Amino acid sequence: MADNGSLASLHTALIDASNGYDEAIRDADQPELKAIFGRLKLAHEKAHAELHHLLLARGLKPDDGGSFMSTVHKTIISVRSAVTGLNDEALSAFAEGEERIVEDYNRAIEGNPEDAALVDLLQHQKAALQDEIASLTAIAHTKRA
Repeated sequence: MADNGSLASLHTALIDASNGYDEAIRDADQPELKAIFGRLKLAHEKAHAELHHLLLARGLKPDDGGSFMSTVHKTIISVRSAVTGLNDEALSAFAEGEERIVEDYNRAIEGNPEDAALVDLLQHQKAALQDEIASLTAIAHTKRA
């Protein structure tokens, strides 16, 4: 049986992350960081749109409003920006947040093993996100060295 709850949770997490990147783009100290955050925002928007379409095809009506976590993400980013600035050192924190979305992907994949097309899409999106996490981590380590 399909696990629509895990798909809805992933859908919401993608919206929340995209909304958080709006704040990060606005508050980033460096143009390079604005570009990184913009790329991540677009990746989440694309993944959200693909997942949204699949949820509609399953007869579900996904909520595009995000969750309370959108507000939490924006607040954390805003406070961090005010206190320490959004700089290269912040990339590790963003990578950690993205790892939580990978876990949402894992739950959605595990909960829908009978839907090969869905699992393929989710695995592709997850792999792309893991590439972005590796990039964030590499940049953060390079800047610290």
